[in-house]
Amino acid sequence: MIKKDTKGQVGIGTLIVFIAMVLVAAIAAAVLINTAGLLQQRAQTTGKEATEQTSTGLDIKSVAGTVNDASDVVTDIEMTVKLRPGSDNIDLSDLIITYTDDNNNVELVNGSSADHDNFASTSKQDDDGSWPVLNSREDIYVISIDVADVRAGSDGAAASNGLGESEKATIKMIPSTGSTTTFTFKVPDSVDGKSRVDLT
Repeated sequence: MIKKDTKGQVGIGTLIVFIAMVLVAAIAAAVLINTAGLLQQRAQTTGKEATEQTSTGLDIKSVAGTVNDASDVVTDIEMTVKLRPGSDNIDLSDLIITYTDDNNNVELVNGSSADHDNFASTSKQDDDGSWPVLNSREDIYVISIDVADVRAGSDGAAASNGLGESEKATIKMIPSTGSTTTFTFKVPDSVDGKSRVDLT
């Protein structure tokens, strides 16, 4: 019920309170907008980094082994690799490969030739001459590992040091950025009379 003699409060005091409320609301809105923008930027950065880490890497398309028929062991392996879909560039100069079997666990880095400390790489398809950097899904490189030399260590390789029939080994390819590619292969039960075997 409204009384006729009721009066509203007017004057400079009311105006000051009103302006203060507007200012507080404006400041709060600015803080919220700024915080939301910062969180969005961080989320985008984190999402981009996570995508790069999960999508960047190597796909192993095939693995072949060279057989020493005299001792029936695989002495060398060649892995044909490509970039994963959506992968960033990968420089094989920065790649680390670990070779693991029942008796050995060796870390290999890129070298001019494959030996007990190094893997070697060659270009099978590279339209723009970017080797040793894979920068296109069309690039196809071959990574070679001297299994006999790796298993022999610094003592020097012998044919018998290769991986024997039915034996297994695991290869891990670790790029400087991106996810690790792991591949386990097994030498066939019989390699007698063969000079090369498919290990894929």
